[in-house]
Parts: sequence; structure tokens; C-alpha cells
Amino acid sequence: MKTKKEKEIEEKVPETSKQPTSNVRSYFTKEINDQIVGMTTKEMEILMKDLINTRNWIALLKYTSMRTPLLDAQLRATNPIKDPHTISWAQGAMAGICDIETYIIDLNAPEPEAENKSKEGESTEIHPEGIIG
Repeated sequence: MKTKKEKEIEEKVPETSKQPTSNVRSYFTKEINDQIVGMTTKEMEILMKDLINTRNWIALLKYTSMRTPLLDAQLRATNPIKDPHTISWAQGAMAGICDIETYIIDLNAPEPEAENKSKEGESTEIHPEGIIG
């Protein structure tokens, strides 16, 4: 049986959360990791390219537009002498958010025209050794 003092101490000590602070680690199960390994880069690019035509893309853009000002404010308000790690973290988070957005936009960009566009009827073959005519 617990004493009165022990009960008082237990009441004062906050309960620890039974749920982890982040679900990220528990999300990456063996099945998820196997799917990641099994997906080819080409399949990933096709799926990401198609994302731009979905409502999910708009949700990603909205998230980015909400998150970027918060990260920017953190960058501007942080003392670089006292908290350089905070600045580094915010820069990394901002770069990561922008990287996904940029990658998908780049996947959907039209193919650039060839710089050495040949005139009709001209050969596009390159002969570094030259041609004797």
C-alpha cells in the first residue's frame, strides 16, 4: 500500500505519453520499405509527374505556402550566434519543401528543343573525323 507522501508525488509527476511524439518511424514498416525498394525511378517519375494534375498537388502547394512563411520567420528571428543549429534546420526544411515542388514542376516542363536544330534535309550526325566529299 502506498503512503500518503508517495501518492502526492505520483499526482505531481506528469504522465508520460504512451504515444510517440512522431509517427514517422512506425510508418516505415517492412511492407512500405519493400515497396520503396521495388519501385523503379522511372515509375516514381511517372507517378510524380501525374501528381500535378490532381487535387493532391494543390494540397501540397497549399502546405508549402503555409509552411514557408513560418520557416522564413524562424530564419529571420533566430540569433545566428546563439542558435546556428536552428537556422541550419530551418534552411534544410525550406530546401526540402521547395525541392519536391521544383522536382514535380521540372518533370512537367516541356522538353527543351535541341540547340543544334538542323535545317530540313540536313543530317544531324556528327563526324568528328570529317567527311571527304
